[in-house]
Amino acid sequence: MIEDYDKSTELVTDSHFFKHAIRWDSLFYMEIMENDYRYFKNHAFGYGIVLLGKLFSNSLICLLILQKICNAISTELIYKISMHYSNNNHKFSQLSALLFIFTPASVFFNSLYTESFFAFLVLVAIYLQIKQKTYLSSIVFALSIHLRSNGMFFILFSGYPYLVKAIIQIKDRKFKQVVSTVLEAIPIALIYLVSIGVMLYLPYKNYCQQNEMEWCKGIIPYAYGYIQKNFWDVSFLSSYKLRKLFFIYWGIQGILIQGFWLYKWMTKSCTIKNNIQGISIILPTIILFIITTFIAHVNCSTRFFSTQIPFYWCLADLFYKKDGKINKWVLFYILEFNLGGLILFTNYLLWA
Repeated sequence: MIEDYDKSTELVTDSHFFKHAIRWDSLFYMEIMENDYRYFKNHAFGYGIVLLGKLFSNSLICLLILQKICNAISTELIYKISMHYSNNNHKFSQLSALLFIFTPASVFFNSLYTESFFAFLVLVAIYLQIKQKTYLSSIVFALSIHLRSNGMFFILFSGYPYLVKAIIQIKDRKFKQVVSTVLEAIPIALIYLVSIGVMLYLPYKNYCQQNEMEWCKGIIPYAYGYIQKNFWDVSFLSSYKLRKLFFIYWGIQGILIQGFWLYKWMTKSCTIKNNIQGISIILPTIILFIITTFIAHVNCSTRFFSTQIPFYWCLADLFYKKDGKINKWVLFYILEFNLGGLILFTNYLLWA
C-alpha cells in the first residue's frame, strides 16, 4: 500500500508479494546466489542457504516453501524433544510448540533468512541424539554451522556428557575406561572441526593466497569476526551507546526474559531439570546469551535466541504465573515482536 523508500529489493525480484520477504541479509543471500562471493564482506553470510538456493535454481518461491515445511517439522520436533526433557510433561511441551508457531521472531521464519533452516537442523540433531545416534547428530550440527556460525556452540551439547563421564572415571581411577571415552569423543570433535575448517578456509582461499589482509595473519584466520567488527561495529559493549537507546530497548527485552529464565534454571526452578542432559542442551544457549548481551548487536537478541529450543522453554515456563494467570509481560513481548517486529522489518528498520 505504501511505496518502499528503499528500492534495493526490486533489484532481485519484481514480485510485489515476494519482495516483502527480501530485506537486509536476504539481499546478500540473493546476490551471492547469483554472483557467488565476489565481495569480501559477503563472507559473513553462510554457505548453507546459498547452496540450497543453487539446488533450487535460485527460486525464491521454492526456498520459501521449503522454509514453511521446515517450520512445520520443527514444531513437531519441539513437542517431541520437550516431552523427552520435561519427563513427558504434555502441557509444557504443547505450549512450547505453540509458542514456536507464534515465535516473537516470526518475521525471520517467514522471510529469506537462515533462522528456519538453522533451527530445523538443530532440532533434528537434538532428536537424533535422543535416539542415541550420536555421530549422525554431530554431522547435522556440523552442517548447521554453514547456516549460522553459532552452530559451533553445539559441540558443547555433544561433548559435555563425555567430559562428565571422563571426569567420573578419573575420580574412580578407571583409566582404561577414560581412554575408551576419549576415543569415542574424538570422532565427534573431528566432525565439528572439519566443518569449522571448511568455513574458515573458503574466505582464506579467496583473500589470503595473494593479498595478505590483516585477519589472514591471525592464529585462526577468522574472516567472519573481522567483517563483523570492521563493517558492522560488532565489538564488546558496542551496542550500549546513548544514540542507540531504541536499539537497547528492543534488544534488552529478549535478554531480560532469557536471562531471568536461565537464572531460574540454575536455581532449579524450571521444568527442564539441571542434570547432565539439561546442562548439555542449555550450554549453547548460555554461550549465545553471553555473546548477545556483551558483543553482538543487542537489538538482534530475540532473533538470535529464536533458533534455540530453550528460548521456547523459557517462554513456556514464564507464560503462566503461579496463580494460573497469563504473565502480561511475556504476552506483551510476544505480541509486540510479532506485530511491531513485522512493521520494523518490512521498513528496513532496526533488528534485522
